[in-house]
Amino acid sequence: MQLLLRSGGQQIIIDMERADDRPLLVGQYTYRPRRLAGKVRRLVAKMWPDMPSSVLDERLTFEAMDNGRETAWGDSGSFSPRSGSTVLLGRWDEDGSVGIALHELAHEMHLRHGGYDDSDGVVREALAMLAEREAGLRRTFEREPYHSACQLIEQLEELPAFSRMAFSKRWAEVVSVTSAAGLADLINYYLDRSERLGLARWLDRLTKNVDVRDQLLARLASTSLRYSLDLRRHLIKKLVQCKPEMPVDQLMYVLDSIATLDRRYPNDDLERIINFCFAPYVPQRRRLFAFGS
Repeated sequence: MQLLLRSGGQQIIIDMERADDRPLLVGQYTYRPRRLAGKVRRLVAKMWPDMPSSVLDERLTFEAMDNGRETAWGDSGSFSPRSGSTVLLGRWDEDGSVGIALHELAHEMHLRHGGYDDSDGVVREALAMLAEREAGLRRTFEREPYHSACQLIEQLEELPAFSRMAFSKRWAEVVSVTSAAGLADLINYYLDRSERLGLARWLDRLTKNVDVRDQLLARLASTSLRYSLDLRRHLIKKLVQCKPEMPVDQLMYVLDSIATLDRRYPNDDLERIINFCFAPYVPQRRRLFAFGS
């Protein structure tokens, strides 16, 4: 790991793992470069044991500029498939900067594992946020694709069937998808596993055709792409109440109707829209009347 110091038009590069233990003040934060590098290396060994040593040695640079002044790139870190990762010191404390380094290294490992070029921005950032959260960094975002990626990863990590797995298995699950809709499908899957909503059993009764199941799950994922966990739960519960003999085309139509009404009436209660669209197809609760004597 390299530390690039810039000041007054001069620059110097330091091997962080061979640096002495003197503190480095950047902005309001104090860092000990060798300790910082050690924290990154230990986490990397745990999270990605297959990461080549050359990545940390040659493709990760920490940068400190004139007490943390603004640079051409305004974020805390950056990644380039050509040159590797850069982390700007002065934006976060030492532990936070470790999280930023893991975020950027996640892009590196995504590139090396394959799928980086085929994945949309939401998936790329979701993997990076999965990694930084493993390092203890929790951030919120307003800009896209970071906002959507953060929301989807937070939902996944709320589900015990997902969060209880080792990082390597969680990483493998997320790196296997390439789109935001794929992440939504992953959330729906782990929500069903965590809470036993019956989606898998219902699909098995509905059809044995794997392609048809995949089409229906893809439509469910696209409909629920920006749903909260509560809304996903409500939607799945309504879906599995439909009789298994109901034509798949009709189920697709119901999901499309929910999405259409949601777009058309964005201020309406979405749970009511879901109930309205499923009303003709799910059993209604019986009302009990008490008769006096």
